[in-house]
This record gives sequence, structure tokens and C-alpha cells, in this order.
Amino acid sequence: MTGPWHPVRNTFVTEAELRELVKAIVTDVVKAAAPAVPAPAEADAESPAWGRGPEHRPLTPARNEAVLAHLVTTTPARIVTGRTGTRYLTHSYLGLRADHAIALDAVESEVDEAWAQQQGWLALRTKAKDHTEFLLHPEQGRRLDDASRARCEKEADKGVDVQLIAGDGLSALALQVNGPALIKALHAAFTAKGFRVGKPVFVKFARIGVQDEIGVLSAAKSTVIVVGERPGLGTGDSLSIYTAFGPRVGQDNSEKDCISNVREVGFPPERAAQKCAELMKQSFAAGGGGVKLTGGDPAFRPHVVNH
Repeated sequence: MTGPWHPVRNTFVTEAELRELVKAIVTDVVKAAAPAVPAPAEADAESPAWGRGPEHRPLTPARNEAVLAHLVTTTPARIVTGRTGTRYLTHSYLGLRADHAIALDAVESEVDEAWAQQQGWLALRTKAKDHTEFLLHPEQGRRLDDASRARCEKEADKGVDVQLIAGDGLSALALQVNGPALIKALHAAFTAKGFRVGKPVFVKFARIGVQDEIGVLSAAKSTVIVVGERPGLGTGDSLSIYTAFGPRVGQDNSEKDCISNVREVGFPPERAAQKCAELMKQSFAAGGGGVKLTGGDPAFRPHVVNH
């Protein structure tokens, strides 16, 4: 099939050429009718690609700027950060990734037994053969290995009112950072209230339940174990304190009490130690802790919360 006559070439226009000609004309007409679009501005050569994008949308002005400023300074939580489009600001996103890395590092951290001996603590370890087994098999962290059982029976103070225990738990880093100060503060707080306190014991690869066996082996009236908490974002240095009155192997957690988030930006060691000593005094008076303190005389109800 042929198309119109082409006067310049003195020949007929092919169908394919005719289609291309019509397409070009339609394209020109559409471009002419479309509104003008400004050319995109050149990106700042010093601004990285991940730093460019939608503009930071300002937050709605606060009704009380002073209250808002105080709130921001009293919590490590991410509040009043703003956003870029529907996304985090770059510095917020990078902060989240950094805090996640801190949590991972805390879980993988370990305490050298020589470090514990330098603190003057009796060094023991659980049945967990290594850190991997400790993480994968929690029950291995609740009982001492044979050598540590023998050492605890031989060297731990016997029949004390309170036996202090330091465990690495799920953040050995937290124990290294805040453990010595907390153990020292606990010893002072309990002694000030008239308790006889045993020489601190350190347990490598420790779960909370290991305090039960140590309490039985040492014939202690109560035990207090300090362990590294399971880290959240940016909380790799946080400790928890668990108290148990009348320890026995397999003692139920409902009979124990906990003070958590013990660190300088949370519940400072000195204050946590004082609160723990008060709580133990209530446990001795009530003949037990945990649920034993939730009923009966209101004077025995603990005022311990997760700080």
C-alpha cells in the first residue's frame, strides 16, 4: 500500500513513514498544549543523595514550649522528632540503626572471669559450655556446673541474711559498666538496714534462676541477683535486680520481685539499691516476697516500678 505523493522526493510516502509523520505532529501538539514545567534544580554537590528528598515538615507549635522542652530532656525515647514526608528524618533513622547495633553488641558481649576476680567477687559459672549454648538453651544458665557447685559450697559465706550475686545475663556489657557501682551500693544499703551481707558472687552465663541454687548452697535467708537486661534500642547498659526470700531450687518467679532499668539514665544505682533494701525489709517482715507483698497489710506492698 502507498500513501500520499511526496513532492520533494517525487515518490509516494510509505505507510510506515506516514505513521511516523502523524506521531510527530501529535507529539508536537500535546507538548504545545501542556503547561510549562520548570527544569529541576541541580542538587547541591556537597549534599549526599540520601540527604535529599521531601522537605522536613515542621511540627505543630506546642501549646507550652517549656513543658515540651522538659519532657524531651527527661526521656531517652524518640519524641518530637518530626518527619520527612512519611519517613523518619535521616538522623532519626541512623540513630535507630545505631541503637539496634548497640543492643546486638550487648547480647554478644562477655565478661572475663578474671574481671570478676578483680572486683573481689567469687567467680562461678553455669552449665552452659559457651555463649551460644547459653543463648539457645536458657535452662543451662539456671544451674551451676559441678566445679562451681563445689566452690560455692566451700568458699561462699554461709547463713547470711542477703547473698549478693552478679550475673552477666543478656548484657555482660551492662554488668561491666554499672555492676560494680550497683553491687557496692547494694552492700552499703543492706548493711545500713542491719542485714548481714555475704561476699558477692559472680556467675558467668547466668540466668535469673541460678540465684535459687546459690541461695540453697550458701544457706542464705535471701538472695539478690543483678543481671544484664535483654537490651532494647539503645539500652545495652541496663541492669535488673531480682530479689528472692527463702530461696529454694526452682523457686517460682511469682515469689520474687524485680527492679529494672538500673543505669544512670534510668534508675540510678544508688537509688535502686535503697529501694531494693526497703523491699527486702518488707519481704522479711511479711515472710516472703512477690505475691506475698501484694495482699494483707498495705504497709508491705512494694512501691517498685519499672523506671
